[in-house]
Amino acid sequence: MEIQPPEYDKIEKELWKTFATEVVSQLESEDSGLIRRIRTFCDRFGFNEADVCNKIKTDFMFACCFAKNATRTGFHENAAEKYLRMFPNLITSFEALPARGERVRYINESGAVAVGKKPAEFKSLDFIWKAGNTDIKCLAAHKYTRESGGSQDHQRNELISLLKRFQTCDDKNVSLFAICDGPYYTERNLSLLREHTRDEAPYSFACPIGEVPKIVEDLITLYMNGDAP
Repeated sequence: MEIQPPEYDKIEKELWKTFATEVVSQLESEDSGLIRRIRTFCDRFGFNEADVCNKIKTDFMFACCFAKNATRTGFHENAAEKYLRMFPNLITSFEALPARGERVRYINESGAVAVGKKPAEFKSLDFIWKAGNTDIKCLAAHKYTRESGGSQDHQRNELISLLKRFQTCDDKNVSLFAICDGPYYTERNLSLLREHTRDEAPYSFACPIGEVPKIVEDLITLYMNGDAP
């Protein structure tokens, strides 16, 4: 059976529902995040904190307003990771990379992978793996972006800058994937990214996550046929 890529909207809705069912128990345990949201609500609208807490306990629809924000849980990257791990023969030695801290990896101005503190405007790499049993190391940055807008264009431009920096990479055993998911990445926006990809080693690609396994399979075929290093 063909493995389907993540249904991000479905996953998000399920998370919202799950977090909503946890609000009352979080209130009883005095969860710090929930208490902060309640107090912000009270300060903003002038309500009494005790009244708000009582209403949360008796009105599930009202309680839903205080659920943990599903969009801030990193579920897009988690779902992408889960999907890519479903292809163990193509995607081997898979590793999800940290988004912050001393072990962050990114592509520097020389087109090489750097580790550590990065410039704020640089997109960090999210995943790294090997293409099958080859020596090809695949690097990936993942973005899930909704409809058009200023911040969404910024996310696209981060990926374009990443692809541009990779143009100077001279390690032919490395490939870069700019994985673009979400309704923002229409064919037009994908084409803007693909203007900066490389069609010879070291290769780079801009694609939705559902296309990654086939591209990796093609990389392996190139390698086996002697058309890649």
